[in-house]
Amino acid sequence: MNQNKVLNKGILGLIIRCVFVLLFLVGLNLTYVKTGLFEKDTRQYSRVKYRIDSAFSGGDIIYLGESSNTSFNPWTDTLNQSIGDFLQLYLPDTKVEQVTHEGYHPGLFKKMLNLLDDGLISGKTIVLGVNIRTCGPSAMYNGNEASNQREALFYSRRPALLTRAFMGLHYYDNRNGKEMEGVKFKYWRTRAFDKSFECQYPTALNWIDGIAKIYGDSLPQEIKDMCGAYVKEFSFVIDEENPRVQDLKEIVELCKQKGVKLLFHILPPNREHAGMLFGRLGKDGTIEKGNELLKFMDYNHDFLVAKFKSWKVDFIDNYVLSEAKSHRFTDQWYPTEHYDAVIRRNIAESIFKSVAFKNGKDTSFISQRRHDVSLKLKRNNWPNESIIMPLSEPLIRKWHQNLKN
Repeated sequence: MNQNKVLNKGILGLIIRCVFVLLFLVGLNLTYVKTGLFEKDTRQYSRVKYRIDSAFSGGDIIYLGESSNTSFNPWTDTLNQSIGDFLQLYLPDTKVEQVTHEGYHPGLFKKMLNLLDDGLISGKTIVLGVNIRTCGPSAMYNGNEASNQREALFYSRRPALLTRAFMGLHYYDNRNGKEMEGVKFKYWRTRAFDKSFECQYPTALNWIDGIAKIYGDSLPQEIKDMCGAYVKEFSFVIDEENPRVQDLKEIVELCKQKGVKLLFHILPPNREHAGMLFGRLGKDGTIEKGNELLKFMDYNHDFLVAKFKSWKVDFIDNYVLSEAKSHRFTDQWYPTEHYDAVIRRNIAESIFKSVAFKNGKDTSFISQRRHDVSLKLKRNNWPNESIIMPLSEPLIRKWHQNLKN
């Protein structure tokens, strides 16, 4: 009997202590929030967190994008409107908001959506840019991923103090740039290509070494570096297990659960440069079809398109955009999806067309709206083609010409 009393007293004491600790933590969390320390940390470590709230509460269409949304050509562009800004011009009666974060990917945008109340976003339209290159090793093992993951800690409903504790304890993928670089090179060195591609090289690094051996001194260093970058960025195969594919699928499911209209749009890569670097130029200066790198790029594009169709999600396919010529890409020596105003506007127009057709608008309406936007954007505000910028294309063409000779 006495033993039971002692046991009960011990349990009661433990419960009292637990309640005390819980009250202490609740008070500490409240203090952390009320004193403004949490807001200060949020603004310091998660710079778009408050932008997410305002964009989704105020917008009818929310454009989620990475650096491709806002990039512009400092040499030739006199227009610096983002894709989202251009879209607003096409849809003056609809409020277009945008959330842009450099280096972001579907996994992080998914965390943004998890943060939002169903009632806040129900009935709205989300336009999400899909960058095929994001599914590859170079992007998945980016040196900035630790910073991105730390920022995404704030995209949650957990107690503020717990978020701060997670950040302090590095409770996220906090591998630094050197570690990520090691993972990437291991991938490029050891991940064998699918034999169905009939690539003459087994891995990406073998491919890069092979290019140098084939052309020797005839390959300018700038072209050699470009070839290596394109192989690293595009010579991979997307499959069902790809983390980005899984993230995109979860985004589709989330939007269906929350009653959100979702529209993917596939960003155009620099296929022209890929064709010139790994193919041959025809007599008329055009790229002859059939090169190994484009096989990888086209396969990954087709894989994503098939997935989008099977998920029954709306999408816009800008993979081959007629305006996406190599000189309109702002990064001339590395394969990024950074565009001048011509491409950004055409991407916005393709999104506008999709929205307009969904709303039952006819082609005359679309033509009129294009005319209205053109009046707002004076012709002399388009990229100035007479300005000479440091283009890689002339060097590539000269290299091709030397090979022919």
